[in-house]
Amino acid sequence: MNKYSGVYQVVAAIPSGRVTTYGSIARVIPVPRGARGVGWALAVNREAGLPWWRVVAANGHITSPDASLQYELLCDEGVPMHNLRHVDLTACFWSPTDMVR
Repeated sequence: MNKYSGVYQVVAAIPSGRVTTYGSIARVIPVPRGARGVGWALAVNREAGLPWWRVVAANGHITSPDASLQYELLCDEGVPMHNLRHVDLTACFWSPTDMVR
């Protein structure tokens, strides 16, 4: 079993049009290095078909090296944005704890 399989399960569950944060995932899934570990897990597994673009920094900023692609994908899903690199978390945040409700 991959040490990041829990991260991948959470990311796969994020609904279209919603986002979560690296830290929110790290708080519900034990990940080596916490939020940075979540980022690493997504960076090394882009081919898995996971909606990696739905994960942003705690302040709503897009931090991916593929920021322009992430922005386009989020806009295509109707995610509200403050500007090119900042998601409106108050309008579209999804908590990983929603998976267990």
